[in-house]
Amino acid sequence: DAREQATAAGVEDVATTVHDDESVTGGIRSCATEVDADCIVVGTHGRTGLDRYLLGSVAETLIRTSPIPVMVVPPVDQTDTERPV
Repeated sequence: DAREQATAAGVEDVATTVHDDESVTGGIRSCATEVDADCIVVGTHGRTGLDRYLLGSVAETLIRTSPIPVMVVPPVDQTDTERPV
């Protein structure tokens, strides 16, 4: 769970909230506004091309519509983890 990982990494004041909205991005924006967030951090699957247009992009929509700055974190490339050289 993300909350447990954040707490284990030393992040303080981890909160969990639930918002009911017509869209994921609307829920994220309303939550961020409610807690007076300085920044919204969101992950992405890094989809490109037709997949992005068919599936939509929460990260892209937040970037375009949020009055609060948005930081997008790309997926970890498993090939970039530690390995023998």
